[in-house]
Amino acid sequence: MSKSTIVPRPSLWELRKVEAMSRIQRVALDLFDEHGYREVTVERVANAAGVSPSSIYRYFGTKEMLVLYDETDPQSLDVIRTVGAGQTRDFTELLEIARPLVPVVLDEIVTDEVEYRTRVRLGYVRSIPEVKARQTEQWRALENEFRLAFAELTGRDGNDLQLRMAAAISIWTCMAGLDHWEGTGFAARLRDVYAEVVETVVTALEAVFR
Repeated sequence: MSKSTIVPRPSLWELRKVEAMSRIQRVALDLFDEHGYREVTVERVANAAGVSPSSIYRYFGTKEMLVLYDETDPQSLDVIRTVGAGQTRDFTELLEIARPLVPVVLDEIVTDEVEYRTRVRLGYVRSIPEVKARQTEQWRALENEFRLAFAELTGRDGNDLQLRMAAAISIWTCMAGLDHWEGTGFAARLRDVYAEVVETVVTALEAVFR
């Protein structure tokens, strides 16, 4: 399986949307750093980014998501769906396919820009209660998306206990990895932290589905 097959190429519309959202987020984070999160309104971010406030709400939904948006979340889901596409598979089969692909995928999606914005985002999660609360909601929603993707790929019922465990392990182990990374003062590369996290996840899921 080629690298281009592993990481699906978005349509031109999707690419432009991701580029726009990433640019707006960078503008917002710069303003928050300079003036303080609560002192900067969505309207001020929109003006600085050269877009309308309605565009920001359409893209992000809430001010908190200006901080929390992470383009690697949908990319990760796309990879899972692509790797498992074409036929219903046993979960252990999916894990066998996934393990050797992890380094390639991480090199593709965890860029220096993603690492920078992740460091900044974690600071706001720690210091702004409403951002922290919204992050928990975001990760619960992502856990649900992973569960449904696993159900689609394996042909299992979406309420299957093992699938719920698999989704929870996948998401919250990643959260633990980010907390660890921040706790070390971001000593390692984010890509390397994620590599260790994913290896732990795959090993745990092998135990669940053996």
